[in-house]
Amino acid sequence: MARRRGFTLVEVLVVMSLLGVLMGLSIGLIANAQTGNKLLVATNSLASQIASARAQSFGSNTAYVLVRTTPEGKTSFRNYRDTQVLAWPAEDFAKASENVIRRAGGVEISTDTDIEGRYAIFQGGTVELGDPPWLDFLDGFTIQCRLRPDARAGPLFAKGDVLAVNLMQGSGGRLGLSAKIRLQKDERGQGEGFCDLRTGAREADTVPEWAAPLLPGRWHDVRIAYDRNTFTIHVDGRLRAIRSDRRNRMVLNDASFVIGGGYGGGFDSLVISGIFESDDNRFDCPDVIRHMTPKGEVAAGDLLIHFRNRSLDPQYHPAPVRVLLEMDQGAGKPGIGRVVLVSLSGESFVRRPEEVR
Repeated sequence: MARRRGFTLVEVLVVMSLLGVLMGLSIGLIANAQTGNKLLVATNSLASQIASARAQSFGSNTAYVLVRTTPEGKTSFRNYRDTQVLAWPAEDFAKASENVIRRAGGVEISTDTDIEGRYAIFQGGTVELGDPPWLDFLDGFTIQCRLRPDARAGPLFAKGDVLAVNLMQGSGGRLGLSAKIRLQKDERGQGEGFCDLRTGAREADTVPEWAAPLLPGRWHDVRIAYDRNTFTIHVDGRLRAIRSDRRNRMVLNDASFVIGGGYGGGFDSLVISGIFESDDNRFDCPDVIRHMTPKGEVAAGDLLIHFRNRSLDPQYHPAPVRVLLEMDQGAGKPGIGRVVLVSLSGESFVRRPEEVR
């Protein structure tokens, strides 16, 4: 009968030692892979948000990505986009219920159907939109409409505390536009006050004829926009006034949006858009990941990556944008970095830091 032979104690200990070494190596490799995956997920999230904002900025729309770094060094990404909340031909004034639209005073719908179709005629009356929640935009807005003013000047729009748009008397029988918004303190407690904008020189009491772009009795396309930093007035597709304030944000209270109240003339095709944070595009980086400056310091404050017409907005970005994310490996190990590079055309690429220096 053959003799059975087992393992000696020495053999068992040797095998267990080898298994321990292999398990230790495996755990280290898995931990490194998981750590690397965190950086990969963060950079891919940022690149994805940039691609989404670029797609949303087609035409005249505004979209931007906010890279925010808190004083504690925590980094997050937010995506903001221009979303249309109201598109309203004036003939619908007559159809809407009183809980949506309230008319007061001299406002009627024209009976003629010329090339513009039917339109509202204001004779000092008002149309009030009440307090719909979609007008509570805090990161920017766009108001577009068609106007055929008469020779009188007067208030055009008003909402909250404060968004006010007025017609004002220019020279040569023309009319200008004046717009005003209230600004709140930024995250650092700076700023606050009002931002005034009007066609023509900012400080002049009278508006020169070339800068008063509205002719009474003629239809004009008017667009007034604020996108967190920049306040603009366009008339018939031409930029007529601009003012930038990169430190402050607009704030409006929960008050009604009123059209008219002194305006006289035709009014049509109102479109209101607001810039809102997209809940589908939010990402908070793990604590081991930091937004860094090229000098190797934790970036302070906010970085806004602006897009217009699927490209970086040249008003904000004269050169490509580089966002460096670095991951802390701990235990005295050097950080691992990745750069999200945004070209002037709006395309984004993920690179190693040494590849973009």
